[in-house]
Amino acid sequence: MAVGRVVLSCSDRQVLARVLVVLNWVSVVTGAVLVSVGVYLWAELRRWEEVMSEDILWSVPVVLVWTGLGACALNLTGARLCLDCSDLNRFLRWKLVLAPYMGVSLLLTTGVLLAAALSLGLNASGRLDAALEAGLSSAMRRYKDSDRNLELKTQLDLVQIQMSCCGKDRYQDWFRVQWVSDQYLDRTDPRVQDRFRSNVAGLYLSDSVPFSCCDPASPWPCPQTHLSSRPAPHFLSLVQSSRSLGLWGKGCREALGQHYSSILNLISLTANLVLQMLVVLGVRYLQTSMESLVLIGDPESDSEAWILESGLCETLRVIKSLGKCYHGNDDPNIDRPITGSGAHPTDQ
Repeated sequence: MAVGRVVLSCSDRQVLARVLVVLNWVSVVTGAVLVSVGVYLWAELRRWEEVMSEDILWSVPVVLVWTGLGACALNLTGARLCLDCSDLNRFLRWKLVLAPYMGVSLLLTTGVLLAAALSLGLNASGRLDAALEAGLSSAMRRYKDSDRNLELKTQLDLVQIQMSCCGKDRYQDWFRVQWVSDQYLDRTDPRVQDRFRSNVAGLYLSDSVPFSCCDPASPWPCPQTHLSSRPAPHFLSLVQSSRSLGLWGKGCREALGQHYSSILNLISLTANLVLQMLVVLGVRYLQTSMESLVLIGDPESDSEAWILESGLCETLRVIKSLGKCYHGNDDPNIDRPITGSGAHPTDQ
């Protein structure tokens, strides 16, 4: 028994073809959106790569771009194909193309699913958060090496300014790393010597933050040093207490995580997936209805259409039988005598 069997009249086929043309063009637009999202995500990952670990999923923007390009190319072809296939004479020219087109459409749908899974996995698995945590921690430790890597210092300052954040999770994170270069410290100063001796790692730790932690929109002045001696009121939250000191109230891990999550918004992926599935189903109905019409021979008559010609189990058995090979005595032609000119029967 056919799965999804319907009967389509001549007008139904024409309406279906027009609807599929519109869906294909909308899919071209959503494919272009996927390409744009992939390119923008790649650019943003490259932009802040100094403050991210090497474990970041670079495959996500690659899959988005190639899936979007595939959607654009396939659906541009599909728009012309669906328009022609509503006419019996023009359908015969495309008949051999429809099966490969359906296969490529299914592959593209799988690609959209893969892109959605990667985007979800980047957030749900915590991989993005882990990459940001490791990258920011490493960047903060290397911030002081401005004489050897000024680019990293500049990029971390830009992250804090443009993302309105300070430290990895809060401004106190800077208290646990030496962010002032040794070349700017006077080793003969007793206070500097005390700082070096105050911890087992032998680092110059201080309760201060870089200038990029200051919030220019804050009504309070922004003291960068001796922050521990300027406690905020106890009734203020962490963000409020940071702002009361004139500092950004959010950590950079949270800020960058929200930034990348907003780029990986699944609305465009979901829309593309739904549209692609509708196109695949619609083209399948149009294909089978026109094949039925070829057998009937009357272009004005009604024709049957279906998704699967037989039940799902029967279809799977047919597919399985296509890959089955005869072995040994299973071959019905074995032991049969060869007949014809110049051939001799086998000995009995």
